Amino acid sequence: MGLDLETATRRPASGTTTSGLRQRFRVLTTGPSTPDRLRRLGAVLVLGCLLAGVFSLIEGIARTEAVRDGGTRIAAVHADAAELYRSLADADAMATSGFVSGGQEPAEIRARYDRDIADTTARLVHAAGMLPADDPAAPALATIAAQLPVYSGLVESARTYNRLGYPLGQSYLDSASRLMATEILPAADELRRLQADALADAYGRAGGAPIAVLLIGLAAVAAVIDAAARERRRTQRVLSVGLTVAGAAVVVALLWWVIATSVAGGRLTDAGRHSGIADTLGEARAAVLQARSNESLVLVARGGGAADSGFTAAIEGVLGTMTDRGLLAAATDAADPGTDERIAAVRTAAEEWMTAHRRLRELDDGGLYRDAVASATGANPDGSGPAFDRLGAVLGDTIDAERAAFRADADAAAAALAGIAAGPAVLALVAAAAAAVGIWRRVEEYR
Repeated sequence: MGLDLETATRRPASGTTTSGLRQRFRVLTTGPSTPDRLRRLGAVLVLGCLLAGVFSLIEGIARTEAVRDGGTRIAAVHADAAELYRSLADADAMATSGFVSGGQEPAEIRARYDRDIADTTARLVHAAGMLPADDPAAPALATIAAQLPVYSGLVESARTYNRLGYPLGQSYLDSASRLMATEILPAADELRRLQADALADAYGRAGGAPIAVLLIGLAAVAAVIDAAARERRRTQRVLSVGLTVAGAAVVVALLWWVIATSVAGGRLTDAGRHSGIADTLGEARAAVLQARSNESLVLVARGGGAADSGFTAAIEGVLGTMTDRGLLAAATDAADPGTDERIAAVRTAAEEWMTAHRRLRELDDGGLYRDAVASATGANPDGSGPAFDRLGAVLGDTIDAERAAFRADADAAAAALAGIAAGPAVLALVAAAAAAVGIWRRVEEYR
């Protein structure tokens, strides 16, 4: 005959306290009486519910942190990287455009260049403050910070010699544009790409299916239901209130997880799509700015012909060719109908600029250099300069709209996951307590 727990606990303390506890544990784990079996069942149910709560708490904290980090720090550095790329490419385009105008560049072009350099510096400082020192993107940021003063110095030397009428200025300008194209812009592109990858990784972790939580939770629910059904058959009574509450609490916790992650996953997918479209259009804007720089450099050099191939390659990368669909087509593939219309407007503006550029080249190649320069720097709506400005404006509006849509979806995902760390964990605690009470009442019936 086995030992009863209550008998064991009432036994005089002839031995040590440790031996008493050991005996109580042995009775609890091996005792054949119904109260012993119920206590073991209660321990299993309570541990199962607590385990589900611990997993839910850990997973909920991880997802909340991931979506918060993605929506704040990573998104901020990603935006800095995109603006760095834009302001650097725009600064180079303005530097070359100002050179085309002759000895004294227009004040508005000079002001735009200065604003681009100031924006770049501010973005560098902001990104450096938010990026961990061991982040893979830190070297790219350091490269930009180290080479930007060199680039600015080359541009200022080019301006000085240009005002003095020395041809040496063109050499400095070529060196500056080469430094921008071969070192600074690739570093900015790498910074942007790494942050885009980090953002996708964070949102992937936050919006994925909670497999471990669901499996453990379902196991806990199955254990509670099985225990309740067995006790009901054994006692021929209605279901235990405690076990019913325990099962209901775990089910509600699982439903919380399913609904929250489904909603958050959908919004994070949309956020990633809008971010990807903004990145693709950002690449298109950088290509347009590099095409503008090439247009100006060719005018300054009075080259034409093969020298204009840089413009053609850049703009074809945006509009596409017979073998490459281009950046705008890639953005359209991922866009919704509302964005489609904006991207179509970008394509129309790009085609208009390409047409204006061809007229500019015809003027320059035909010996009408001053008319070509007027097309590049004047205010004639049919000129290349105004067409470039219109393209830049519509591109900027479209990118801003996609970033706003990204922000809205990211905020909605964060709201969907609000409480996912604490809520289901508290319900698991309630389930554990209810299971313990339900089993305890059954044990009390044997006293």
